[in-house]
Amino acid sequence: MLTLPIDKAVPEMVLALPVMHPEKAGHILLKPGCVLDERSIERLKEFRVRLVSIKYPPTEFLMRYASPAIMAEQSRLAERVAGEIDRLATSMHADLDFDSYAVGVRSLISRLVDDPTAAVFMQDVIDARQSLSAHSFNVGMLALMMALKLDGYLVANRPRITPKRATNIENLGLGALLHDIGVTRLGRDVLARFEKTLDEEDEDWQRHALLGFEMVKGRLPATASAAVLHHHQRLDGSGFPRRVRGFGPPTALRGNEIHIFARIVGVADVFDRFRNPPGRSPDGTPLRAAPTVRALKSTLELVRAGKLDAVVFKALLTVVPAYAPGSVVGLSDGRECIVSSWDPTLPCSPTVLPLDRDLLSDVRRAGPGALLLAPGEPIDLVERRDLRIVRIDDQDVSKDFFEPQMPGEFDLRLQFSSGLTEGWDAIVEATLAAGGKVG
Repeated sequence: MLTLPIDKAVPEMVLALPVMHPEKAGHILLKPGCVLDERSIERLKEFRVRLVSIKYPPTEFLMRYASPAIMAEQSRLAERVAGEIDRLATSMHADLDFDSYAVGVRSLISRLVDDPTAAVFMQDVIDARQSLSAHSFNVGMLALMMALKLDGYLVANRPRITPKRATNIENLGLGALLHDIGVTRLGRDVLARFEKTLDEEDEDWQRHALLGFEMVKGRLPATASAAVLHHHQRLDGSGFPRRVRGFGPPTALRGNEIHIFARIVGVADVFDRFRNPPGRSPDGTPLRAAPTVRALKSTLELVRAGKLDAVVFKALLTVVPAYAPGSVVGLSDGRECIVSSWDPTLPCSPTVLPLDRDLLSDVRRAGPGALLLAPGEPIDLVERRDLRIVRIDDQDVSKDFFEPQMPGEFDLRLQFSSGLTEGWDAIVEATLAAGGKVG
């Protein structure tokens, strides 16, 4: 399997994975096994498809990171999310089908548990730059994938309930999928202003967290509702919404007052916004998606600034490779390579396979090139400190390299509770008082 920008696709390449419609959740443009021709490639470009995964026998082992069953489940849930959010956005009186969401979340969790190796976030199911529903789905998917890596941390941060209940993440999935539902109740002028300025201090835009909570309270369990309400809270107290507590000005939650579900959704939300920035270019088209490594580095800066949960970020690194397996990257010595594996503790230094510059045009359906022109010997970039990845998908990433500042900074095996559990009782009480349910 090779994952290529659409501009590098050539006729006779064979698709290894389906090509999803970038703007319509659940719609497949081309199925696996389809042989590309000039017409199909041009059509994919017209649909603004960014990447295609093609068959390449020497790297067939990379297919272990891709599961048709998971992709199908993702597609079904993404279609459900898109339909519900579009309905809410067009009718102030529309009501959410919460049972449908719950069924979809349970089914997706089951698929992820059954095939953990394939539970790697490599491509959008739909282009998150295009719609609220796409961003909502991505955040839901990321939150679930991270939570499955955080069993011990969930138990440590939810000490008042049994370990079995503490590691039940269905409510997290519901809250994550609906985290931005309040945006559907903002005026178009507010949304246009935010898209132009990206000013998170805009109080009109900040209202979406409270509006979303009002839409779900009493209908979702308190843990899911609180994720909707508090996904913009920051550990240093710089988030929102703010509330009056005793005397003095309103303040946001901080540190151990923020429930673990809200912290997980917060990391997923920030990362996806960095990867798929809102706004448009001067010609009116959506801004280009940022390389994953750049979005991870930007998220890390907020972690190191004390705003986001460091352990949750470690989980993000285990499910989101800085350079996805199968990607074609450029090294600092000029060689093109295929990413074959990665170590989450050193995310910017994967193992790569050198690729002959003429090989891409020879990966053909009937020709022998894909079998004869195998990649060169693996290069472990952890050991080759003189080499770095400087390009992916024709984007310069030479300044996006990052590495741990201390031993174990990115090692999820080194978890700690951080004492971030106190204060949750107050949130539950407040949610109950507002009409929410605990569960």
